Amino acid sequence: MKQIKNVYLFVVILMILMGMLSGCSEKEKKVELPQYPGWKSYSYKHFVYHYPEDSYWGKNIDQFSSGYEKFLKEDCEFLAMELPTDAIHFYIHNNPEEGLKLTGQALPFHTEKQIHWDRRSAWGLELARFLIDRMDVRMTDFRFLRDGLATLLDYSGADYHHNMMSLIEIKQYIPLDSLINNESYLRADNTYREWEAASFVAFATYNFGINRFKILWQSASSFEESIKQIFGVDMAKFETGWHIFAKPFYQGIKIDGEMPDSTSNK
Repeated sequence: MKQIKNVYLFVVILMILMGMLSGCSEKEKKVELPQYPGWKSYSYKHFVYHYPEDSYWGKNIDQFSSGYEKFLKEDCEFLAMELPTDAIHFYIHNNPEEGLKLTGQALPFHTEKQIHWDRRSAWGLELARFLIDRMDVRMTDFRFLRDGLATLLDYSGADYHHNMMSLIEIKQYIPLDSLINNESYLRADNTYREWEAASFVAFATYNFGINRFKILWQSASSFEESIKQIFGVDMAKFETGWHIFAKPFYQGIKIDGEMPDSTSNK
C-alpha cells in the first residue's frame, strides 16, 4: 500500500511539473509583438516588416524586402545553417532617437524573433548578429570573433582587408594577442578593432572554411592552443599568414571605413 501511495504521489508531482512547463511554453509562444501607433506592416517570405507610415523604406518596401531576403539567404549559406522557419519581425525605425523612445533600448538590437534597425547602422549588421545567436554551436569565448563575423556580414561595402593593412601603415594596428584578450579588445578603438576582426574572420573562413572556423569559435582551449590544434601552426605564423593574405587588397593610405548613410537623400 505504501508503495502504491508513493507511486501515486510521484505521478501527481510529475503532472504538476509538466503543467508548469507547458504553461511556461505557452507564455513564451504568446509573447506579444510591440505595436506602435501609425505603423504599418508588410510580409514577404521570411520577414514581417514594421515601419512608420511616413517611412522612406515603407514607401519602397518591395526593394527593401527583396534586399533583405537576399542578405538572409547569403548569410545562412555562409554560416552553413538552415533558413529560419519562423517569421523574423523587422522594425525599421526612422532614426536611433525615435527608436530609443519607442523601445527603451539603444538601436540596433534584436530579440529571439525581432530585429530593430535604426537606418544608420550598416544594412546587414543586426541581421548577422541575429543569425549568429541562432548558430547550433556554443557562443565563442572571444569577443573579437563574434564582432568580426557580424562585421564581415554587414553589407556596408567596406574592404576590411584594405582597412586592416591601412592600420598597419598608420601604426594603429592592434596585434592579434591583444585582439584575443577580451579586456584589451574592448579598450581598443571600436571601429579599428572591428575592421581587424572582420579581416581576420574573412581570412580564416576563406582559407579554411566555415566548419573549421566554427571549431575555433567554440573551442574551450586557449586561443594559441586552438590555433595550433586546428590549423597546425603557432599564432605568430597564423598572424603573418593573415597579413600576407590581406596585403593584395591594400590600395594605399586611404581608409575605406565610412558606413553608408541609408538616410541620405531619403
